[in-house]
Amino acid sequence: MISVLMALSVASGAVVARELGAGNQEGADRAALQSVILMVAAAGSLGVLGMVCARPLLMLAGADATTLPLAERYARIIFAGLIAIELVPSMGGMLSAAGAPEVMLGMTGCSMLTLLISEPFLVRAMGVEGAALGMVGSYAVGFAYGLAVIASARAPVRLAWRHLRLDFPVMGRVLRVALPAVLQRGAPNLAMALLLRIVSGYGSATLAGWVVAARVCDFAVIPAMGLARPAPVMVGQNLGAGQPERAARSVRVIACLAFGVSLLVFGLLAVLAPHTMRLMTRDVGSVAIGASIIRMVGLGYVALGLYTVFGGGLSGAGDTTSPMVINLAALWAVQIPLAFALSRMLGLGAQGIWIALVIGWLIQATLAGYRFRQGRWKLVRV
Repeated sequence: MISVLMALSVASGAVVARELGAGNQEGADRAALQSVILMVAAAGSLGVLGMVCARPLLMLAGADATTLPLAERYARIIFAGLIAIELVPSMGGMLSAAGAPEVMLGMTGCSMLTLLISEPFLVRAMGVEGAALGMVGSYAVGFAYGLAVIASARAPVRLAWRHLRLDFPVMGRVLRVALPAVLQRGAPNLAMALLLRIVSGYGSATLAGWVVAARVCDFAVIPAMGLARPAPVMVGQNLGAGQPERAARSVRVIACLAFGVSLLVFGLLAVLAPHTMRLMTRDVGSVAIGASIIRMVGLGYVALGLYTVFGGGLSGAGDTTSPMVINLAALWAVQIPLAFALSRMLGLGAQGIWIALVIGWLIQATLAGYRFRQGRWKLVRV
């Protein structure tokens, strides 16, 4: 579900950045407002669907008779507030692409501060419903802060009352970029669910080791992902300004920085892998397995950081189809079948799964880098 909002965030950022780069403030403001309208409509529709289907969705996820009533009450409140919950990261992503990441930081900060203050009181007074209301309310505060910022003159784009109407041509521009990104964002979630199913066949220690190791690696890759965030901004605004070579040069510089930082972080993590795992779990078997996983998949995470840079550059230009195709090919033509073949058919066990992940990410980064180097993204119109 959330993939739709993530895709709209990417697409709106590409369109807004292109307009700002071209010096078209009016066009950027109009695109921003139409994007927010699309996000609200999408989040509202998904929220209604989730409220109606909450029980069957939870049963499909494995909720038993004991937890189902509580989970259903919690889920219905979360789905009812999905607009606020999802508009904070989605609208924040659009503003980051417009060159104002501090607004997203402010939205997130307001949400988290409100949650920290209100959640203990609400949980004590209302139980599980209080936990859900605290989350919805905190994100509503962050959403309100974001709207207040872009309604003022403190952001690169502004919401003007004269634009408050449905502008279908502008919406069409955003949706054309967003549609391929839906598959690109949603496919990894399903792929990881299948990989977890394969991993779970090798015992609880292996599964626990993988879950903890993946969390450690996700945390370690944050610096590279942070460096990758400016890539769509630099590409979109430079293309709008008629500077495609400067856009390409910006992405190459970002890729070099992300590669260097990732090598340093994962090099240190490989040395300290057992100690890092012991901070996360006391199970001896999980520590040994997790440390081995970290050392094996570290190179893959370095490649994943590079893919994020080049994929972000392509998306910032409005070419969301190429990252989608590369993502689907790497996941479904390489990682999933190779993980099954190496682990089951060739008898490598869980080691085969980690090898398949690394190979898939290396192919993903290579294809994205090659596609970016071709330069066809410079001709994409949004």
